[in-house]
Amino acid sequence: MAIRTFLALDLDTPTRRAIVAAAGQLPVGGSKVRWVEPQNLHVTMKYLGDVPDADVMGICRAVGDAAARLAPVAFDVVGLECTPTRGPVKMVWAGVRESAGMLARTFAGLESAMEALGFDVERRAFRPHITVARLRYCDDPAGLRQATARLADREFGTQDAGEVVVYSSQLAKEGPVYAAMARCKLGP
Repeated sequence: MAIRTFLALDLDTPTRRAIVAAAGQLPVGGSKVRWVEPQNLHVTMKYLGDVPDADVMGICRAVGDAAARLAPVAFDVVGLECTPTRGPVKMVWAGVRESAGMLARTFAGLESAMEALGFDVERRAFRPHITVARLRYCDDPAGLRQATARLADREFGTQDAGEVVVYSSQLAKEGPVYAAMARCKLGP
């Protein structure tokens, strides 16, 4: 049996609420939107995919070891954006800003630990974000892009991430259900 697995940084409740409130202002009318449940909002650090049950403990240990060598990280959650920037809108996400490069170092440390376990290295540049909604169809892409542009500088909160969470994700009709399999403290 396999467990759909990813590594993430959690958000605090006030930040989640602020994101949800801003997303509620978006004109999605006749669009087909799947909103991310507030409790599921997070910054994905690494998606591992379907992992055999027997490998989960080793992943949790490796993430714990890597996290212990990394520093806690602070970042700001700012603005909403649509992606892609042209054509049909597929996703709305909240931006993550951090100028010291700590998130990139955290990502690199986790990436290295997972590569040592045989996981593929991410080929795309690391661009931290928080997925807010996925769209199957957007009734008015220009209107949605204009609305997110008005929210581009909205500040949702500052996060002090002190742990990396190893999550399982079980797909259900209502949407994914996440469960923390390990919480790994950043820093010694």
